[in-house]
Amino acid sequence: MFSSFVALKAGGKWSRVMLWALAVGLFVQISGKVWLASGSGRNAQVYLWLLLPALIFSLYKILARSGSRPNLQYLPWVIFLGWGALSTLWATGGETDSLSLAKRGLFIGLYLVAIQLLLNRSEELLRRALFAGIFVVFLGALASLIYQYGILGKPIGYRAFRIYRMEIGNFVNYGWPVAAGIFNGAIAVWAMGMVLDKRTGTKGALLWLMVFGILALYVIMTGTRGAWFALLGGSVLSVIMHKSRRGMWAIGICLLVVAGISILLWDQIIIEVEKRQLSGRGPIWAYYFQVMSGHWLFGQGLGTPFAYLWPNGKIVSPHAHSLYLQQVYDSGLVSLLLMLTGLLGLFFKAWSMRDNPWVRLAFPALVFALIAMLTDVERIYTRPGDYWTVFWLPVAILLAVPKSRPRSEQIT
Repeated sequence: MFSSFVALKAGGKWSRVMLWALAVGLFVQISGKVWLASGSGRNAQVYLWLLLPALIFSLYKILARSGSRPNLQYLPWVIFLGWGALSTLWATGGETDSLSLAKRGLFIGLYLVAIQLLLNRSEELLRRALFAGIFVVFLGALASLIYQYGILGKPIGYRAFRIYRMEIGNFVNYGWPVAAGIFNGAIAVWAMGMVLDKRTGTKGALLWLMVFGILALYVIMTGTRGAWFALLGGSVLSVIMHKSRRGMWAIGICLLVVAGISILLWDQIIIEVEKRQLSGRGPIWAYYFQVMSGHWLFGQGLGTPFAYLWPNGKIVSPHAHSLYLQQVYDSGLVSLLLMLTGLLGLFFKAWSMRDNPWVRLAFPALVFALIAMLTDVERIYTRPGDYWTVFWLPVAILLAVPKSRPRSEQIT
């Protein structure tokens, strides 16, 4: 029975059980913050439903020596995760032990395996889990907007109230406006892909357009400027990849609306440019370059605290407010080079397979993440959380897409 369970024979009973478990895990990963109030509970569910089946499958393949040769496109990412784990050995001053941090690389590796299994053995289950999770996030955003601005009467204006939670218990709570903006923006890009997909029926397109609109509004109300630009970039790329004429018109209308709003808020924009340099990250980055002296190649070590104390003496920034800078801080230029190598491979694959439906969905989501990470995102070397959905999900799907595949069924 054990071998039947893990062998995932096509059409077998245990194959379906395994794949359904993976689908449930992916759904929890994407939507968990909406309906699971406990962070530890969310992680436990992802470990149980998504990572444990992938671990059992991987161990069986290793012990049975029945696995196929690993795809070389995974190699840079495997080395990247391994180097991150190794860099914990020279970390100093951290509160988390090296083994606990290093294990996160194993978790991410198992996540890549899980998505590969789902996409290559049951695209339909992957699609259902992905879109069900996106729809639940949409419901959470809608409920939060109605409750905060409709019932509680929070002020509507430029960053007058930056939404990040619903304020009913711990449901739909992203912890911080920036995290809320990036997460919901990433989900919105997937929804935009569904709007533009030619296989989506008219009713389905209208439904996904509503989902995108609410998520985009939520992102705007978080006041997260990095997510705004990332959402624009991801959406434009999605339109280009889908070769959508209606999408081009929509982008044109949006640009006109943005231009009109910019004229109305011109004084505020001047303040942002002159006083905050758009991001307000300048002092953090100056401190970063100061403490990085002599540590560029290998970094400070994953787990070494980053702590910039603001002039008021009360606020501490615990990361470099740029994923790329933080990656170098943790694991050096070696780590950044490995990540860029992996990304270059994905860019080449996305270009060569730009007509593939999964590539058209996942690649704009990855570009969203890369833009948003310029000025935020703490780390991608983490336990299950927001940035698995923002970054590792599109990476995993792009890696898993086979070079030849049958034509998919219509999406509704």
